[in-house]
Amino acid sequence: MNVAWVIALAVAAGTPGSAAFWPGAGTPGSGAFWPGAGTPGSGAFWPGAAEAVALSCAAATPAGRPLVFQPKVGLTPRRVEARGHLELTGCTSPDGSATALRSGWASVKATAQASCASARQVRGSAVITWFGTNGRPVGTSRLSVRADRLVAQRPADTLLTGSVTAGRMAGERVKGGISPATALLDCATRGMAALPGSGRIVFG
Repeated sequence: MNVAWVIALAVAAGTPGSAAFWPGAGTPGSGAFWPGAGTPGSGAFWPGAAEAVALSCAAATPAGRPLVFQPKVGLTPRRVEARGHLELTGCTSPDGSATALRSGWASVKATAQASCASARQVRGSAVITWFGTNGRPVGTSRLSVRADRLVAQRPADTLLTGSVTAGRMAGERVKGGISPATALLDCATRGMAALPGSGRIVFG
């Protein structure tokens, strides 16, 4: 979640990837980030997903350009809109189907019923422009961002939940997570209008 809320697509005192924001959360790819998770693209990242992963990338909001929420996210759930961009870097293709995609730029827009600690009824879209090893564009992907069930503890992960509807990797499911840099206490007491953060996104 400017979706990827990637809500792009909807926060822990400290740096992105710290465990202070959502209990049990650690750095992307660690066992604490998702219980039982290992390295991206491995069977431990999502059980049984090793062969099914088409692409795995690090995802982060650009410096000085966090995801933006209107109205701001607060302690009580309400309908909010998220807009922003995500930089995708270090992309690898475990199953060999998307080796030409090495990095990307995602533009995300979504709405959700969200609070500092939960998100549901997420609807949105994202467009990713992909770049190859030489830095030149090699195609695009259009994503549908959707999460119906209540997501607690890591609501921003819903911004990276959905499927590819057109373009590169069409038909692939999308999952991921964003660890924010904003303290939960600050969100609850003052509200959150912007979300810088980093994590990982996986296609397949």
